[in-house]
Amino acid sequence: MFWRKKHPRPQHQNAHYARLIFQSLLARHPDPKSLDHCSSELDNGLDLRCLVDRITQSGEYLDSHDPNPASPDGGRPRVWTDAAFAAYRDGAEIKSILLMKTDHLGDFILALDSFSAFRTAFPTASITLLCGPWNAPLANSLGIFDAVETIDFFASRPDDLQPSFTPEMLGRVGRAHFDLAVDLRVDADTRVAFDHLNATYKCGYASKRCRSALTISLPRPNYTQINGVANHQRMMMLGLARNVVDFFQPQAEFSAAALRRKLAGPAAADAWRGRGKRLVSMQPYSGRAIKNWPIEDFMKLAGWLSGEMNVSVVLLGTKSDAADMSPIASACESADVKSAIGQTSLLEAISIIGAADLHIGNDSGLTHVAARMDVPTVAIYSGVAQTELWAPFGRHVTVINAPVACSPCHLMDVKDCQNGRKCIDAIDFEFVRSEVRKRLS
Repeated sequence: MFWRKKHPRPQHQNAHYARLIFQSLLARHPDPKSLDHCSSELDNGLDLRCLVDRITQSGEYLDSHDPNPASPDGGRPRVWTDAAFAAYRDGAEIKSILLMKTDHLGDFILALDSFSAFRTAFPTASITLLCGPWNAPLANSLGIFDAVETIDFFASRPDDLQPSFTPEMLGRVGRAHFDLAVDLRVDADTRVAFDHLNATYKCGYASKRCRSALTISLPRPNYTQINGVANHQRMMMLGLARNVVDFFQPQAEFSAAALRRKLAGPAAADAWRGRGKRLVSMQPYSGRAIKNWPIEDFMKLAGWLSGEMNVSVVLLGTKSDAADMSPIASACESADVKSAIGQTSLLEAISIIGAADLHIGNDSGLTHVAARMDVPTVAIYSGVAQTELWAPFGRHVTVINAPVACSPCHLMDVKDCQNGRKCIDAIDFEFVRSEVRKRLS
């Protein structure tokens, strides 16, 4: 490898190598001071491998690279949960907010629109700003904040030595409780304060400087690929602000209750519901066979529901799904399960789901519809895509998956899977039935 060359390199090559290492490991162009320092170290005989080791142990590198990725738990089925989804499920009410903008005057001015966005979205909330002492008079004059607290996280001049952070620097802010804390700084360094703040929800750009799980953690930009104003700091901070606002204040027009009023009429469901019985809608298809829980297990579950649980079960699907119905038609008849596969329009299917007491489905569009309308939902997810990226949103959703090493595979066809669909086969019937029983209860 190139760092094992025994002969000294010309100085211009050392600068070239230092620049390449910076760009490849830190995804940014090196600042002149860092480049000069690394180049001089190489000029004085530092091995290139040692320079690589130093950079990969730096906080900036560790912020962007997780050294301990989560390992799959052996393909056992589980109910997937994520704390970031709790705000949707619980209908969080935000009464107190901490905004952090601890850097210098120019950065503060670029954050003005973000400050305004929070005040507009939460007019009755108490908003505290944590900023550098040099910006406190300006912050107080804006008339946006209920309280302004200061912290010397940075030196007053950007080119002076930065103080070392300690939790005691937070003062009263560290002893208070906030419903929501947002660090508007795009760079990762100030997120260390999150570990010493008492806040129900913490939001900011991604950083490994803190151990706290962030409700919203936006990816930081790759500064070597800046194009136009997309990564301008004002836009990045405003983007974070808009994400937080939209997360905690979803549009009322498309709330669960509003969607059910718009889309779910009781008439369409009455034809499928037995007298005095609860109704379970079930979609055993998803449009991609590799994602589907076995149809035999769906039918076994439907038979148990209609028999032992005494509920009405209706199967949903498209006209193309109806071509696969012949093998299970007799099963439907013997289990007293009704099939509406290929017999409804999309809106009719949604109307049935909206009036159901429970919906069971794969990773599919109708499963997302059920969840969004707050219909109790059991969603069975394969390992084709990350559950974290595609989980359905709703207050009454149970997502079942089985972590495996080969996930996510993003495969389109069953025949391309080399591992026998372990992610689906690991989700056994009894586990799903147990979760369905809980939802019906």
